[in-house]
Amino acid sequence: MRLFRGYATTASVREGHLKILEVLINAGASQLACEEALMEASYLGRARFAELLMQSNMVRPQVAVHALVSACCRGFVEVIDVLIKVTPLCLICYGLIMGCAHF
Repeated sequence: MRLFRGYATTASVREGHLKILEVLINAGASQLACEEALMEASYLGRARFAELLMQSNMVRPQVAVHALVSACCRGFVEVIDVLIKVTPLCLICYGLIMGCAHF
């Protein structure tokens, strides 16, 4: 039996349950839970999940840039589009110049 350790938000992204993620965010999911879920969405190419998480205003800009770099490395254009729309341009430029090393 495999045990999942992490946030429920991350599990909902991984399993593709958008409505559950929405309920968790509305119920007051923590900033760290939302940030980890955004990273999971960027790893899996789930643009709608990334959009919902970014709309929650619970994700710090530097985490959004890290997710952007991850999505770029994996070629998830829809996730990249969502993250570019909501992440300040100066942070995007810094993140892409510096790469993943500083995150």
